[in-house]
Amino acid sequence: MDQIFESHFGGNKSSNGGEIDAYCSKCRTDTTHVILESYGNEVRRVQCSVCSDAHSFKKPRGREEESPEPVTVRRKTPKKLAWIEAMRSLDPDDAARYSPKSNLHHHQIIVHPTFGIGYVSELLGDQKVEITFRNDQQRTLIHGRGQTDADQVAEKVPADEVQTLLSLELGPTPEQLAEEREKRIAAQEAAKQAKREAARAKKEAAQAARVAAREEARKAREAEREAKRKEREAEKARREQERLQAKLDREKAREAERQKKIEERAKAKAQREKERAEARAKKAELLAKKKEKEKAAKLKAKAREAEKAKKAREAEKAKKAREAEKAKKAREAEKAKKAREAEKAKKAREAEKAKKKKEAEKAKKAREAEKAKKKKEAEKAKKAREAEKAKKAAAKKKAAKKKATKKKAAPKKATKKKAAKKAAKKATKKATKKKAAPKKATKKKAAPKKATKKKATKKKATKKKATKKATKKATKKAATKKKAAPKKKAATKKKAAPKKKAAPKKKAAPKKKAAPKKKAKK
Repeated sequence: MDQIFESHFGGNKSSNGGEIDAYCSKCRTDTTHVILESYGNEVRRVQCSVCSDAHSFKKPRGREEESPEPVTVRRKTPKKLAWIEAMRSLDPDDAARYSPKSNLHHHQIIVHPTFGIGYVSELLGDQKVEITFRNDQQRTLIHGRGQTDADQVAEKVPADEVQTLLSLELGPTPEQLAEEREKRIAAQEAAKQAKREAARAKKEAAQAARVAAREEARKAREAEREAKRKEREAEKARREQERLQAKLDREKAREAERQKKIEERAKAKAQREKERAEARAKKAELLAKKKEKEKAAKLKAKAREAEKAKKAREAEKAKKAREAEKAKKAREAEKAKKAREAEKAKKAREAEKAKKKKEAEKAKKAREAEKAKKKKEAEKAKKAREAEKAKKAAAKKKAAKKKATKKKAAPKKATKKKAAKKAAKKATKKATKKKAAPKKATKKKAAPKKATKKKATKKKATKKKATKKATKKATKKAATKKKAAPKKKAATKKKAAPKKKAAPKKKAAPKKKAAPKKKAKK
């Protein structure tokens, strides 16, 4: 009732419940919103009047430049009905429940979940309508956004529900509301007055009881104070008596203590005098002992100094003796060193002589070996030449045999040739006898192989070729060695010459050093 009264008479001055244009993230466009929460002029939370989505306030974004909204031309309409007149004149059976998907028509009663009952006062372009609610509040809402025909059909509201909603919307008249409010205020005032009277009576009774209780308590406190005062006076007298007695006792004790201290001081004085006398006697005795100790210390110091001087002299003597011994040892060491050096030089000379002797023997052996080698090479070359001659003779014999076979008519010539061949064979046999044993072994092995005579002849031919090559190489080596031999002899002669001259100088050196050694021994 108070809310209805305030809505009629403007009691609520807050912006909550008002309308404002804002951006709806669900509808994705700028729509009219109901203010749910605000602080001063700042709007914080709103509810979309189209989709009923509650969200924080977002400023309207306006229309985009790329897709401008088509200009709608409003046609002139007759004067709009007031809300109360429309509710009385329009048909309640045609009432529909608001939905942005359903289609609405002019002068149709609409039931909105937030704004209550209203009617379509004007049809606007772009699927928008103007609906007038209570107190002739006009709101622009969308409609006909359904995708199918079933979505665009509006949901009907029964006439009974419309009447109940209208009765709730209209409510009592302002006069009735004011009278009822006055009665309520008077009843509240009467109840408050009765409560105040009862409270005052209760308060007075409580105050009287408190006064009586305070009086009784005062009397009890006075009696108690009187009794305590008497007790304090008695206690005070007793304490005074005790204080006087204690004072007398303290005086007596102090007198006795004073007398005792006088006696103790006298005793202490006598004791101190006695201790002083003993200390003086001890001091005199200590002084005497100190003087005796000083004399003894002086004597000891003199004795130590004398001992020290004696030891220094002995140390000086010992030092001189050690130095003399050291010098003697150094001289002996020098002599021994010189003797060792002379011995070493002597051994070096002997080693040099032995070395030269060995080198001379070695050179002699090398020359002998060279001569033997040359002799062998000469013999080899000679044998090779003889073998070559024998080969040539054998070749001549073979050629003669071939001619003999061709000329059978000449037997005498053939016999001569055979004799020549035999002589050649004998010469070759003599030459081959001087060769190494392996050749004989090969001949012996070749003898039993009569079946393979052709193979043996081939092998002999290859051996002859190898011997020819060996003889050529031997002759070349012999020639080169003959050329190199005189050079080596000249080099050995040049090296040997200065060594013979140097020998007498080295022998003369140790004789000169040996002379001072004999003098040192003497």
